[in-house]
Amino acid sequence: MTPKRTVLLCILVFLLAAPAAAGSVARTITPQEGGLDITLTMTGIPVGGIVETLPDGCTWMETDHPVDRTRVSGGKVAFAVIGEETINYRARGPQDAAEAFTGTWEDLLTGESGTVGSGGVREPGSGVTPKEAPGFLPAAALAALAVAYRWRCGR
Repeated sequence: MTPKRTVLLCILVFLLAAPAAAGSVARTITPQEGGLDITLTMTGIPVGGIVETLPDGCTWMETDHPVDRTRVSGGKVAFAVIGEETINYRARGPQDAAEAFTGTWEDLLTGESGTVGSGGVREPGSGVTPKEAPGFLPAAALAALAVAYRWRCGR
């Protein structure tokens, strides 16, 4: 196989594997004296939105997210995501309310949407559920064919 074909094959493998980057949002809640610290960690969502619903008995306190991209209305908080990887906010309420936080997210570039984390008190990283990479199988099959061709033809 010539170097040009090898480079072309590598480019094809990367292009076919690109759909594997699916978006997700994980929630980590840390009980603190006087409230709850909530961290939302976005993966693969360059432009999108997140709507969090505060449980009964919890009230909004503050966030480190820009004010012009945060909206609070009643028990709902909406965040516009433009290139952020994390959003931190605080809510006042009982520690057992951490189990009742809910939220949804949407990636405006891909149209994907989903549920934020799984709720509850989580250690960092524990709320992330691994997903199967949807574009990996065709890329692996193509790479296997290329290796078989090189082995069989000896070029």
